[in-house]
Amino acid sequence: MDQLQKPAPLSPEDTPKTTPSLSSKPHGAGREENVKPPIPPARAPKATPAVSKLPELPAVIVDPESGERYRRGRLLGKGGFARCYELTHLDTHYVYAGKIVPKERISKPSQREKMEREIAVHAQLRHPHIVGFHKHFQDAENIYILLELCRHKSLLHMLKLRKHLTEPEVRYFMLQIIEGVRYLHSHCVIHRDLKLGNMFLTDTMGVKIGDFGLAAKLEFEGDRKRTMCGTPNYIAPEVLGKIGHSFEADVWALGCIMYTMLVGRPPFETSSLKETYARIKHNKYHFPETLSPVAKEIISDLLSSDPEERPPLEVVIDHEFFTQGFVPETLSPTACVTAPDFPITKVLISDRKGDLVTNEFCRLKRESTLQRRDVTAPLSELINNDSSKQGSGTTSQNSGKPSSQPKLRTRITGSRPMTPVTSAIKTAMVNVIEKRSAAVTMVKSASICSMDKVYEMLNTCLEHMPKEDHRTTPKYKPNPSEVVWVIKWVDYSNKYGFGYQLSNKVVGVMFNDKSRISFTPDRSSVQYLSTDSKVHSFPLSSVPSRLSKKVTLLDYFATYMDEHLIKGIDSDKKDGIRSPSPKRKGVDKPGPVNSAQPYLEKWNRTGKAITMYLSNGTLQVNFFEDHTKVILSHNNNDHLVTYINESRTPTTYRVLHITHHGCTKALHTRLSYARHVLYSMMGKGEEDNEKL
Repeated sequence: MDQLQKPAPLSPEDTPKTTPSLSSKPHGAGREENVKPPIPPARAPKATPAVSKLPELPAVIVDPESGERYRRGRLLGKGGFARCYELTHLDTHYVYAGKIVPKERISKPSQREKMEREIAVHAQLRHPHIVGFHKHFQDAENIYILLELCRHKSLLHMLKLRKHLTEPEVRYFMLQIIEGVRYLHSHCVIHRDLKLGNMFLTDTMGVKIGDFGLAAKLEFEGDRKRTMCGTPNYIAPEVLGKIGHSFEADVWALGCIMYTMLVGRPPFETSSLKETYARIKHNKYHFPETLSPVAKEIISDLLSSDPEERPPLEVVIDHEFFTQGFVPETLSPTACVTAPDFPITKVLISDRKGDLVTNEFCRLKRESTLQRRDVTAPLSELINNDSSKQGSGTTSQNSGKPSSQPKLRTRITGSRPMTPVTSAIKTAMVNVIEKRSAAVTMVKSASICSMDKVYEMLNTCLEHMPKEDHRTTPKYKPNPSEVVWVIKWVDYSNKYGFGYQLSNKVVGVMFNDKSRISFTPDRSSVQYLSTDSKVHSFPLSSVPSRLSKKVTLLDYFATYMDEHLIKGIDSDKKDGIRSPSPKRKGVDKPGPVNSAQPYLEKWNRTGKAITMYLSNGTLQVNFFEDHTKVILSHNNNDHLVTYINESRTPTTYRVLHITHHGCTKALHTRLSYARHVLYSMMGKGEEDNEKL
């Protein structure tokens, strides 16, 4: 293979004025891009030559030297000089991100030099938080660079979907980024273009630094670079002033990255490039009130105007923001779309905080006083049996509305002043104490909050997915327990209420008085959710007399659905969701007495569909005309969408994959309707009765 010809070294004055990158965005202070220095006012801009269309690439790319073949997959990104595709090795089936640069686009010596430098720098780097460099080769037309594929795109894509991130997430990402930058600096490499768009996310939501097109290697201690390059919103003041810059310019960029993740926009961003540069030179930015004091402090340190005053990275990671706050061990890919719900029991537990957490917990347990509400709840007038059966075809506009949650009041005594850590521990531990100490399980009234979260997730997915009809979105095969959904339902709300059977064999009724009752999967026990949101569990043999008629009605609903209704899917279909097998051990065992199983939280019926929302956050829409169904569910790691088509065949996708790849027109139409109805159920709109 012909080697890339390396021209003679360039002096700073000879350095090209334009630093090309893979970004296809126009220049502007509000966007991520590489800098094109402003044209002097006295000189008119030169006409930009027309750029020819990039040549077509073959479906199979061959390394001329090794003979290895790569199948070209989907386009990952493109710019004026290069395109990036998924490249799959035809023998090993390993998938890479292939950066492909046409030689005709780098015909100038300066462009060739930049490509040579990028390859030389990146090829020497090996670190868990640096995008892996596999190899490079060329043929007569192109230069190919094979890199590690990061399937969840970049932090820039994540921020566009999320608007801003939580402080635990920022700690999680920043600590990884800092480790990657420390590695670069230890190898005398300045990145010079650190920004969210160059922070790539792996399958496991790890972050890796990429794009070394502007990277420079310092040749000796005290070496300074004077080329103005980078991205406008992240450029350090010493880079703008061309007074010489070194590692401290990367530290400044870290401050911009941290601010942007927390706030949702870069600290110096304006609509004018000139104004952005002026703000950078004068260190003019402000913090929103929502940021914690420790976050403001470390960002201020990183964004010091004087490079010498910016802290070393070893000092940064030891700052209180990182050492005194909760850092997640992992993040779910769903964090790309919606804010994660961090388990309370993991908050602020670390080697340094272990004793503090334990002591605080013990103290709070001694000092807390819980005011419990009465277990008994008023019931509606006892319901008489009625022999007339009304099946699921009856019309109704009822919508179950959740009762307001009774609050447990906790009194904390003691005069010790609270640090931010103590305060956070106190909040977390009080919740744990209340859960452990309450005699009756209190069901959180998460209806509106959870519905908001589901709506946010669904809306984000629909607003950002590709619009074209896409039929190759990767499918997901969930375990039977991952998707709990309504397989049968019957509407008797004109007299009693709404009955349903879940895929986990739970049978329940939501009565017209908004109380709820359900059988455990083996039907040996009953769970009753009273109108004040308290859960009571009883063996079937010892149900209180006050609930006997409701249990009788529950049995009536269960028998009717067993004998007259069929499941919503074909049990023989192997793709998508499946009901748990009755032969599996443990499926029919009742849970603990004080554990609340999923129940129907709300439902809504129009002329087009029936929508059911479960207490576990599952949203299900059954369409009457073609009997298709859409189910949005989640587990600890993912948000899922299941589509059951006209043939009763289920297919499940990850929401993240739909957001990135799109979906079929049929599924898109139904997801859009689900979003509309969910918005109405949240009390923010009216139902739309138009047909699909």
